[in-house]
Amino acid sequence: MPSRNKFHWARRVSRIKIRRLYESEARGMLDEELLDKVHYAIYARVCDMFEVRQAQKFGRVTCRKCNTAVPEPFQMGASNKSNLLRCEKCGWQVTCGEYYDSYTGKSLLPGSATSLFTRYLEQFPKAQTAQQKMLLIDWLIHQFHMLQGVPRMPVCQNVIQGTAEQVRELLETLATGPDSLPQRIPVADWREVYYNPVRLFKQEHSHSQVQKIAAELEIQGRSQMPEEELIPEILRRAPELTPKTE
Repeated sequence: MPSRNKFHWARRVSRIKIRRLYESEARGMLDEELLDKVHYAIYARVCDMFEVRQAQKFGRVTCRKCNTAVPEPFQMGASNKSNLLRCEKCGWQVTCGEYYDSYTGKSLLPGSATSLFTRYLEQFPKAQTAQQKMLLIDWLIHQFHMLQGVPRMPVCQNVIQGTAEQVRELLETLATGPDSLPQRIPVADWREVYYNPVRLFKQEHSHSQVQKIAAELEIQGRSQMPEEELIPEILRRAPELTPKTE
């Protein structure tokens, strides 16, 4: 059997750390060090889920030591167990059977929530400030919460440590804002802020792009208008530019 150190798959994220993060925010004293730990732990886990998906679905393997593409294809099945996967750059190598065993039973596939995790990865580079990172985590938590009623293994368990009941309890607590988290933003208010079209438009367009669009729409006085006024006018004149939220 290969050493676990040959793979270094990211572990599921501690629900205790997630809870502590929300509690610090609720007190108005956001723990930014903990925020970064949770932020990057979720990202690492999701990235590894997609790496396993690439191997299982398309046969593409990336070296777990130096991140170089491995030339040999990953193949499942008893007849392929001894097939060697070797990195030409650093010499890292495992068999197809070892690679398969390394992720089996560890919830390391995005499954039916591939589109959700794809959207998460698309938004990750845009989350630069503490507020943006917290909003991205909160968005994912709420997506998990809304998927709870779907008759399948809770997708949140692919990312968060714990039994189905433990993770469900955490999601309910964070999404509904109980007495223990009195300052949590209500779900309706949170969605209103996060999906605000002006905020989303600003996130997708630079200042110069906003001005260019305003010029194309012949908006008078655009250079003197704050974006909080200019963008609503742009969206009023060109509603087809309203950012999609799905």
